[in-house]
Amino acid sequence: MSERISKGTVASPGIKIGRAFVYQGDKVIIPKYHISSDDIENELQRFEMALEKTKKEIIGIQKQIATSLSKEMSDIFTSHLMVLEDPHVEERARDTIRKEKRNVEWVINDISLELINSLNVIEDDYLRERIIDISDVNKRLILNLQKKKAASLAHITEEVILFAPDLTPSETAMMNRDYIKAFVTDKGGKTSHTAIMARALDIPAIVGTLNGTSLVKSGDMVIVDAIHGQVIINPSNKEISEFEKYQLDFLELEQELSKLTHLPAQTVDGEEVFIFGNIEIPDEKTIIKEHGAQGIGLYRSEFLFLEQSLPDEDRQFNEYRRVVEFFNPLPVTIRTLDVGGDKVYAYTQPYKERNPFLGCRAIRFSLENEELFRIQLRAILKASHYGKVKLMFPMITTVEEFVRARSITTEEMETLRSQGIPFDEEIPIGIMIEVPSAVINADILARHADFFSVGTNDLVQYLLAVDRISEKVAYLYNPLNIAVLRFLKQIVTVANDHSIPISICGEIAGEPRYTMILLGLGFRQLSMSPIYMYQVKRIIRLVGISECEELLNRIMERETTAEIEQLLEDTLSKKFPDIYL
Repeated sequence: MSERISKGTVASPGIKIGRAFVYQGDKVIIPKYHISSDDIENELQRFEMALEKTKKEIIGIQKQIATSLSKEMSDIFTSHLMVLEDPHVEERARDTIRKEKRNVEWVINDISLELINSLNVIEDDYLRERIIDISDVNKRLILNLQKKKAASLAHITEEVILFAPDLTPSETAMMNRDYIKAFVTDKGGKTSHTAIMARALDIPAIVGTLNGTSLVKSGDMVIVDAIHGQVIINPSNKEISEFEKYQLDFLELEQELSKLTHLPAQTVDGEEVFIFGNIEIPDEKTIIKEHGAQGIGLYRSEFLFLEQSLPDEDRQFNEYRRVVEFFNPLPVTIRTLDVGGDKVYAYTQPYKERNPFLGCRAIRFSLENEELFRIQLRAILKASHYGKVKLMFPMITTVEEFVRARSITTEEMETLRSQGIPFDEEIPIGIMIEVPSAVINADILARHADFFSVGTNDLVQYLLAVDRISEKVAYLYNPLNIAVLRFLKQIVTVANDHSIPISICGEIAGEPRYTMILLGLGFRQLSMSPIYMYQVKRIIRLVGISECEELLNRIMERETTAEIEQLLEDTLSKKFPDIYL
């Protein structure tokens, strides 16, 4: 009897069938003991030697990835070097060893755990997923202190489906791609560095299954369906035959869809739709462009603020410029910092929001910390000289917030102008529509903003009063709720009435099953991760706007989410039987 794992997130699409190999990685044991005063210098020397050895290993991985993949992918390990070389951490470790006379493994592990715990309470998936980067460096450093060789996936010599509690970026980078056909992890999300590398390596992957490794043992036959996000353990012969056919169908479909890369996203009745990419870190830019994106609709800048010290103006400018130049003359929409004090202050001072979702976050945090905001604005403005940049403020809830944010931007423009520093004098300045008040007041906001971008991830959450991370109420989080669809229709109508360009950059923009609905609602700019760009474009090129509007009208007559889902499933299965939805 086969068993299915249906919890998990598709990090890299594909279908693979093979034998499972359960990998537990290194079991790092932290010795804890006190040292004498005479041993302090020896302990500090051990620390220095381990730091140097770990640094050389990470640089070695970087060079290997730069050769086998790309410079962009190798840059992922720059963040590892930053963790390793952080002067604050190094000095704190030395001081603790001297004052408390504890061995270095104990001290380093405590510091790492403190950093990990500060990230672990954060609601933002992207920031929480940086925990694995810190763990990766910590484990490598401690193994070097103990003069032990790290476990490796490079020595696997037969084809397997890899199962692991979690995989570090360095473990993923050193995989033997000839034999590891797919991987499944208990932890992680699709914005983790491990997931990004899986997509770059073109290895199908499902992450965040919670208990996948406990349900499978090495040698089990498994099917990894990284299309629908499921794993089948010990499948029947019939299931194997079915998925072998799906596997061939998927490969043929991908080859066929890849031909669409340079074709326009145009409906059968000639309506042009623009497909943009969502970018988490600059390393994703090549993948996004290769999938035919017409620019970046959402450049999340949060990755820059994960270091022990806040990024200065030059660091930010260089990172923004890298992406802007790469896509020039295509547009790049850069969103200002969208985190709360509980996240940034995790590295500066003890602080925790009682309710991060409703607290001092996004534009509220930027306006509260004006100098930090001004530094970021100057960096973005300077980058605008090197391409087509659009500036966007997150979580605008009142007109006053936007007016103040725009006023500060104008002041920074004047500062750059007086210094003779070039920037785009006509840079568009827009807002994220992601809270109900912004939808209700959209007609007023339209008088001040140059464009709207709808962030459905938060909009659905705030509108339905549901925490999408909470297992008890996550079932209520559904973009097909009639209230959500009515809100989306309302915001598009207002934008069109005021001639305001509008895009949508939430997760539903990149899910093929919602494409017809979004076209029917009136969206013509969709921003998404590259995973389903081909499928979304294929659907766009096979439908007419009138039939999308007709489908939407039928949906809007339904009362329950279940009725809407059934109607949508029936429509799509008939019209697109060959596209995985």
